[in-house]
Amino acid sequence: MADRAAATEAGAGTPEDGSQAPGGLARRAAALAAAALLIGGCASGPWLGGAADESPEQRDFSNGAAVDMQGLNLYLEMMRDLVQGDPVTQAITFRDVAQSAGNAPTTTNRLKLALAYATPGHPAADPAEAQRRLGELLAAGAALLPEERMLVAIHLEEVEQRLMLDAQAEQLRQEAESARVEQNNENSRRLEAALAENERLREQLEEAQQKLNAITNIERSIRERENGADTE
Repeated sequence: MADRAAATEAGAGTPEDGSQAPGGLARRAAALAAAALLIGGCASGPWLGGAADESPEQRDFSNGAAVDMQGLNLYLEMMRDLVQGDPVTQAITFRDVAQSAGNAPTTTNRLKLALAYATPGHPAADPAEAQRRLGELLAAGAALLPEERMLVAIHLEEVEQRLMLDAQAEQLRQEAESARVEQNNENSRRLEAALAENERLREQLEEAQQKLNAITNIERSIRERENGADTE
């Protein structure tokens, strides 16, 4: 089993076959999935397949439903297509996973859909939906094999961390927006105060000019009367 795990790890993780997803989150997700499945595969052998309400002892592994290494490749290929694929590949991959989970809600298909929601890098990625689905799978732990439970726990923790970071980023954005609005309001208040002060000064200037004009007229009238008296 150790030889099989090493061989699979060497084949699935090389850059040539494109199984490593770009970006920290994608690489971490693939690496964690590989570690969980390899450890579980060596310990338990075949582990995928079965209906949603089955216990591990009742899971049907007949007809080549899936073998440990095959299951690992299916998960990694799905995650790789969702991260590295072009938009068409991403859409088709997610559609197929969603349809499989809807038409045959086996534990495997439901887990694949939950992981598809949890995988970043494609338009249908939804950490909140992934958290809900992974939480439901973890709560129904009796239907999960130990390897599946480990995989669910790893990705549930990851999406919860992403949601927490998203919430913190949203809070910071809202605080920055509030600060910007407050600053704009303060600037508006200062501008209004400055305009009001300018209007007050303009009115005072006009009033002073009117008084000055009145005084000038009075002085002119006095001079005219004085000049007229001198002429007589």
